[in-house]
Parts: sequence; structure tokens; C-alpha cells
Amino acid sequence: MLSSQIKRENGKKTKLIIELTFYCFLVYIFILSIISFQDVAHFFRLPTIIFVIRSIFLFIHEGGHFLFSFFGRTLHLLGGSFWQIVFPLLSFLLAVKEKSKIAPVPLFLTGFNLMDVSVYMRDAPFRHLPLITRDSSTHDWWNLFRSWNMLDSAETFADITFVLGIVLCIGAIGAGFFIAVESYRHPPTPVPFEIEE
Repeated sequence: MLSSQIKRENGKKTKLIIELTFYCFLVYIFILSIISFQDVAHFFRLPTIIFVIRSIFLFIHEGGHFLFSFFGRTLHLLGGSFWQIVFPLLSFLLAVKEKSKIAPVPLFLTGFNLMDVSVYMRDAPFRHLPLITRDSSTHDWWNLFRSWNMLDSAETFADITFVLGIVLCIGAIGAGFFIAVESYRHPPTPVPFEIEE
């Protein structure tokens, strides 16, 4: 009996250490993101982990262009960045609805993608970022801001988007640490197994 209690307690501690380590890793990614996404110059020397995450969401970004291509030129251009942010946001909302402990992860990815999109916005007047099309005239945010006569405001919108991304990332990491500690301190009570007669 005592042996099983010790095993259970050790299992809880191991789980807590793994969860805390994971959220420490997210802190590391967050710091790298801030450094990498502050200006376009850093964007050409992305750390490997940031490059990998960005590459995954690049497919989601391009998928957004396809999804919204049926709703006119503006939504087609906006669809990539929109879907890149909304996809993890919807995952977060679903996790919250299901009361899942992983909810902070898609919230962090929402913040990460907001910071990523802010770089694209900031680049609109200059169009220095390499595009899949290799044609600077296909730059989504250059086309959007230009059509809205707001190209001079690109930096302001980029700053707002960047700060919002930072806030969501910090909130997600804080929530992750809190949930990990609380679930260690107050583990869910297992429901007894009952056989129906």
C-alpha cells in the first residue's frame, strides 16, 4: 500500500517536472521569437526552432489564401495571415471548451503567429522579405495597405500586432505554469469504475 502511494507521488512529481520543463522551453521560444521578429533583418537569420515552427504555419498561411480565395481579392490576400492566427486560436477555444490542460499551447501559438504576421506587416513598405512567389508585387500586406491607402501606417499596425502577440504568449506561459502546479497540488479525483448490472 505504502509502495503504491510512493509510486503515485513519484509519478505526479515526474509529470509536474515534464510540464514545467515544457513551459520553460516555451519561454525560450518566446525570447527567441521576440529577438527574431523585432525587425526584418533578424528574419533572415532565424534560429532553427523558430524556422521549423514558421515553416509549419506557412502551410496554414497558404491554406488560408486558398480558403478565402472564393470571397474576393481582399479576403484572398488577408486570408493567409488571418487563418495563420485564427487556426491556433480556434484550437485554443476548443481546448478551453473541453477543459483541456493543453489550452495554453495553442494560445501561445496564436501569440507567436501574431508576432510573425507583424513582421510581414512591417515589411509592407519595403518588401524585403523573400516570398514563395519570388515576386514582391504579391506581398499580401503591401497590396492590402496600398489598397486601403494605409501604407504609411504599416509600422503602427505591426507594433500593435507584435505587442498583442507578446501579451498572448506571456498569458499562455503563465497559465501553463499555473495549470501544471495546480494539477499537481489538486489532482483530479479518479472516477470509480462501476459495472452496470
